[in-house]
Amino acid sequence: MKGIIEFCKREFLVIISGAAALVSCLFVPVTNYMDYVNADTIGLLFCLMIAVAGFRECNLLAAVSRKLLGNSETVYSRKTGTILVFITFFAAMLVTNDVALIAFVPLTVVLLGSCPGTMIYVVTVQTAAANLGSMLTPFGNPQNLFLYDKYDMTPSEFFSTTAPVFAVSALLVLILCAFIKNQPLEAVKRDEVTIRNKSYLALYIVLFILCLLAVFGVLDVIVVFASVCAVAVIIDLRLFAGVDYGLLLTFTFFFIFVGNIQNIEAVRTFVTDIIGGNEMLAAAAASQVISNVPAAFMLSGFTDNGRALVLGTNIGGLGTLVASLASVISFRIYLETDGAKPVKYLGVFTAVNIALLAVIYPFAHFFCA
Repeated sequence: MKGIIEFCKREFLVIISGAAALVSCLFVPVTNYMDYVNADTIGLLFCLMIAVAGFRECNLLAAVSRKLLGNSETVYSRKTGTILVFITFFAAMLVTNDVALIAFVPLTVVLLGSCPGTMIYVVTVQTAAANLGSMLTPFGNPQNLFLYDKYDMTPSEFFSTTAPVFAVSALLVLILCAFIKNQPLEAVKRDEVTIRNKSYLALYIVLFILCLLAVFGVLDVIVVFASVCAVAVIIDLRLFAGVDYGLLLTFTFFFIFVGNIQNIEAVRTFVTDIIGGNEMLAAAAASQVISNVPAAFMLSGFTDNGRALVLGTNIGGLGTLVASLASVISFRIYLETDGAKPVKYLGVFTAVNIALLAVIYPFAHFFCA
């Protein structure tokens, strides 16, 4: 029973999306539901996950963070916190917000553990930074990759949509870092972190570049998928364990759900009328309740305004803890620390995120939408 409960907690989005897909099938005539599934999006996500798993196996992210933090004996919380926040901010645009937080939040907890209040603040800013940094690129987070492919965006269309908000976000994150208390930190032994298997790392970088070329339509997804799988099989089968199969399954279920809903005339007309002209607001609001990835899937079936959904779901990742599932990752990591204060964490997290949302949404609405 305990194992089942833990599985439900870990894969609750898979369960919800699977139930939604199953129920929606009851209202649509029997058809080949898999025709709804965008195989290119699923394949690209899989390939990116394999490449990022390779980076982890080679200790790339840990080695980069140690290098940037330096080895000075006298360390202060503001400088350390700012470096950790911006490492996460820029890493998220390449390796996704989830991976960036998994890689760097534990390091924040260790280095700032002697200042619990400061650690909570830095982790919350770090989490917001990951969600904001990941918006810049089509591969920074799952909903971007889906929307980029769904609306056949060109690189110029996508980057012209996200770059202005990204730039403002960078400035706001820097301002938030200025409020980190400047306290001396207790000495923490920093073990030397080196990159393992440098020859393999070079190959993983090549795979990552191939993935990017597929995202931008330069290479065929099938060719890249076959190449990535072949390399993983030959070099290290453990890379397949680094794939988030739950997320891939969630995407598949949502494809089926949205496809079915679009074929129910009354529902399609009702939802289209409600969100018409208010796509960005609808995406941001829906994200607060069901998180931004499901919101992107749900609303994409009822509007042609892909730019508004990109902005709404990315900005909508701010706000509540569930607005972006990446935020839940940071919270879980924090809960494992000694003397964790979840109520205080949630209070600081909500205050920081609401403040960012209150500034960034109006900017995007008036200047970018």
